[in-house]
Amino acid sequence: MLLWIPIGSTPKDSSCFIDIGNTPPPKPSCFWCTGWASTPVDTRAWPLFLTERSIAVLGADLPGFGKSSGKRGHARSMETYYKTIDLVKEEINKLYPGVPIFLFGQSMGGNIVLNYLLDRKPDVSGVLATSPWILLQKMPPAITVAIARLVVKLFPAFSQPNNLDPRDFSRDPATIEAYRADPLVHNRVSAGIGFALLNAGFFLNDYQGALPCPVLLTHGTADALTDPQATEAFANRLQGPVTLKLWDGLYHETHNEPEKAQVLEYLADWINRHLK
Repeated sequence: MLLWIPIGSTPKDSSCFIDIGNTPPPKPSCFWCTGWASTPVDTRAWPLFLTERSIAVLGADLPGFGKSSGKRGHARSMETYYKTIDLVKEEINKLYPGVPIFLFGQSMGGNIVLNYLLDRKPDVSGVLATSPWILLQKMPPAITVAIARLVVKLFPAFSQPNNLDPRDFSRDPATIEAYRADPLVHNRVSAGIGFALLNAGFFLNDYQGALPCPVLLTHGTADALTDPQATEAFANRLQGPVTLKLWDGLYHETHNEPEKAQVLEYLADWINRHLK
């Protein structure tokens, strides 16, 4: 089941809320924060894997993506994403009062939910970050960062192609084709939010300290987009209930790899072990 629920009283560039394939009554609920240019509604059926295990999977088109309003690939700041998570959490509490909430972020979404966790310290049962954007495999040169800093001040909404290659997402041809065929997917990134996400990744790369709740970090070792070594180093610096899982030989979207059943079973098991 797909259910679109417009969120009331949202800023102009905020999102719509989506309820994906929930099987009431769920034991926990999991908010899905997508990667760059991805949308929660696509032809890949991984949410059904979790809902069949009584885990409600809910997602939102982030500002600048999918059916949300606003310029493609642009948001005013990380705070815009945080407000979206706040609004979706409110909707989850209305739909499933008292049901534990987990935040689940992939790639860019991993960057967002980890920074949200450390900044807001929300009342959630756990955070899952798969292939999180902490450091990129191809970091921009210093001169590019310097130019971007200037452009951000003058033209924050200026956008350009992100140059992502769908073949780096998964070894599964069907996943690659689904991404290419999705009319809601785009390849734009604005100077403002691109620079904000880059800095947010740098913050995670420097962070060492306590966790307000259990955290699961996973990464494919053959990821050509985000750096699994940065994820491993981040996990080693954290103090508290952190679990690290490296998937040998898997690409960026581990949940859409040929081994996805094993990956999703691991995620579902971790969620169920951390219910509170």
